[in-house]
Amino acid sequence: MKKVLLTLLLALALPVAAVAQNIALGERVPEVKVPAWLRGGNPAATPGLTYVEFFHSSNPACTASLEQLRAITDKLGAKLRVVVVTRENEEKISPLLSPFLSRHISVALDTGGRIFSAFNVQYVPFGVLVDSRNRALWMGNSLQLTPEIIEKSSK
Repeated sequence: MKKVLLTLLLALALPVAAVAQNIALGERVPEVKVPAWLRGGNPAATPGLTYVEFFHSSNPACTASLEQLRAITDKLGAKLRVVVVTRENEEKISPLLSPFLSRHISVALDTGGRIFSAFNVQYVPFGVLVDSRNRALWMGNSLQLTPEIIEKSSK
């Protein structure tokens, strides 16, 4: 009986979790219209794949995910662009995020929360891998993303 209840609860929870983030794999995702970039910079170069990473400094896993994303972009080079989206103000976030800026990683300042709202982000770290047509290829906890997942998704 417990297994049946657990299975039923999981079946009900999974669609709710997917809706909570407002993303469907294979479907177009909201456009990332960035009001400002960290240090007045520009977005990283645009290859075929972009990973949109949602970040908040209060969560240590977010910083760990940035370390991982830096290693992934070092390995994949121009195949992947990472856009880190934060709702925090530039003065607070700049010392923490500036070391991660590169040709392949840029930081979008979403102080009004419009990008977070468009994606309906409920938890961080969370990210979405999108192709050149702005379709979701992968989504989830950024610490689970690997170069192998990116390579497999891009085929």
